[in-house]
Amino acid sequence: MKLKPLPLILATITLVVSSSAQDAVPERAYVDEKYKWDLSGMYESDDAWEADMTRLNEAIPRAATYSGRLDESGVVLLEAIRFSETLRQLAGDLYVFAGLKFFEDQRVSKYGGMFSKARAASARVSEGLAFFRPELLAIPNERLAELIASTDGLAMYDHYFDRALRMRPYTLSEDHERLLAQASDPLSKFESVFSAIDNADLSFGTMRNEQGEEVELTKARYSSFLTSTDRRVREDAWIGLFESYEELGNTLAANYEGHLKGKAFFARARGYDSALQATLYPDAIPVSVYTNLIETVRENVGPLQRFLDIRREALGVDTLEVWDLYAPIQEPVWADLSFEEAKNIVARGLAPLGDEYIELYYRGFEERWADVLENRGKRGGAYSWGTYRSLPYFSMNFDGTLQDVFTLAHEYGHSLHSWFTRQTQPYTYGDYSLFVAEVASMTNEALLINKMLRETTDRAERLSLLQEYLDRFRGAFFRQVSFADFEMQAHALVEDGQPLTKDALRELYADVFRAYYGDAVRAHELNASEWSRIPHFLRSSNYYVYQYATSFAAATALAKRILEEGEPAAEQFIELLRSGGSDYPINLIKKAGVDMTTPGPILDTIAVFEDLLEQLETALAEGGKEPADTSG
Repeated sequence: MKLKPLPLILATITLVVSSSAQDAVPERAYVDEKYKWDLSGMYESDDAWEADMTRLNEAIPRAATYSGRLDESGVVLLEAIRFSETLRQLAGDLYVFAGLKFFEDQRVSKYGGMFSKARAASARVSEGLAFFRPELLAIPNERLAELIASTDGLAMYDHYFDRALRMRPYTLSEDHERLLAQASDPLSKFESVFSAIDNADLSFGTMRNEQGEEVELTKARYSSFLTSTDRRVREDAWIGLFESYEELGNTLAANYEGHLKGKAFFARARGYDSALQATLYPDAIPVSVYTNLIETVRENVGPLQRFLDIRREALGVDTLEVWDLYAPIQEPVWADLSFEEAKNIVARGLAPLGDEYIELYYRGFEERWADVLENRGKRGGAYSWGTYRSLPYFSMNFDGTLQDVFTLAHEYGHSLHSWFTRQTQPYTYGDYSLFVAEVASMTNEALLINKMLRETTDRAERLSLLQEYLDRFRGAFFRQVSFADFEMQAHALVEDGQPLTKDALRELYADVFRAYYGDAVRAHELNASEWSRIPHFLRSSNYYVYQYATSFAAATALAKRILEEGEPAAEQFIELLRSGGSDYPINLIKKAGVDMTTPGPILDTIAVFEDLLEQLETALAEGGKEPADTSG
């Protein structure tokens, strides 16, 4: 038997002799294999990954053989497209595998290095293909139509060509495109800097739990502590976490400013009016969709503040503090759930989507798509990621709560969306816009919670479910719109030449928070630093968060139809999942029955929120078990 490395032996001894360390986050080696994803289908070894990296580096120069020839013939154009797809697929496999390995434990510098190496390789692919778009767009429409008509295989790229041609006003010369491609790697480092600080370097010390035991404060435990019935625990966790970000405020502000300046640079270089337009234009999403969302919600924050006032009264406190925002109105009915129990709860909730969906759901666990338990160094939060040729992997940090059950449904929605898309669409349409991405996951959540609400006859269960649903409404809809509001204003400051200092960002965040939450909650002075801990603000795609709100609105409508109409509506939803990137996202969602170019879905979503508030008030007014005493 091979001996364990010394650090792992020491960890075993510590777990035996230290009672306080029993609550320590485990090293990855001690997590059961069935709860960890299996990446061997991508690469069996690091050597295999290195071999593909060599193959990619050798292939990139061949792209130049197509330069200047795209309008030579339909055959050459088709070959060039397919070769570019081969390069991008290979670069994607290398990048995602290295990223997934790195996210398992971000203290492992080897995979951090591989991830950085893959990012640089992706930039070289973009540089090698820099000629492609300018040259394609230089082909007259009549000549392109002739090439397509005369060549078998090109017709399937109709939407690909349409997307490319609409980019003509914002595509530069080949030399300038190559220069921007070279700049993409260094200007993408701000996200990785934040990730390194947030997931590997930042620590939050220790605190005392409900039993008075000293335990390590982590981001995963922070979420659990915020739902504690002990107000002292909630406050200690909130302050412990926020103080750590506040201490790094100047560094995080400088990093965020650099990120936004990079986005502004690319937008200006291409001739866009703003980074917002640059983000929305490729997917044909009008800027008005973004601004109308913010304006409509800003004008209708009354229900949100009413919900917070209901929570304050139910908690029996004079003032709702920021650490009370997730305090349970009802003592948790579902707590310390096993992962197996959570799996089955989700499966029952998603049953309206049909047997094929549920069979695939269970198959994913057998094939180990999921990485579900926390370990030291593991990336925080939950996400789904994969490539066209890989399994649709997802990660979370399961802790046995009802919230974790819904996170499981959410992330699996992303992964099954990817599965249906990639089993149906060719590579060129084998992914989907971020605008559509959250629809699948949030529809899963809505189906699950609606089914549970319909089936329960227990008041405590109903209170727990209503509280969960309303909190998810607040988090995925109202909160994300406030984030989108902040993000838009932060970009505007940079694009206007204003500095984004720590103080400037704190002031901006405090103003936005006040606009949405009003006097319903008292904002601690540290709350103004919350901007510094939101990873989505530094996503390479940018302007990500608004899509949570638009997707939530679409998902609310789709789930309602599926539950009311049954199989026909479910099949229409599955067809949306199968569509991938075969059309513009606004059109895909419209085909599914929701028009996001109007304020209608936003107002309808707020109306659903108000109906849930009435149900909550009714449940609270009923006799029986009293709500949890969480006032401390």
